[in-house]
Amino acid sequence: MAEQSAKAVRSETEKAALQLLRERANLVGEAATARHERDQLASALREADTRYGERYRAAVQGGWTEEELARLGLDAPQAGPTRRRRAPRPAAPAAADERVAVPAADQP
Repeated sequence: MAEQSAKAVRSETEKAALQLLRERANLVGEAATARHERDQLASALREADTRYGERYRAAVQGGWTEEELARLGLDAPQAGPTRRRRAPRPAAPAAADERVAVPAADQP
């Protein structure tokens, strides 16, 4: 078996590396496509929810009760996503010089 030249070894190694990179790039491309589809579907769902809410409210304003609509299989529209608010930060403890001193006679 004849030995390969350095140029041939390099070429084969680069081809193998490029194939591996193509496979990895394909995986990223598929993930990007799926994310794009997800974003489009999420947008369409938000729009459909908005339309449903408008039509549901129109039905209620037109004289239907929520109970009647529920019996017809029309559930009340979901409230939109709410933002979570941060809990207020607790007040910082008073500095040592601002603390009230308790006379020694009053301490247990």
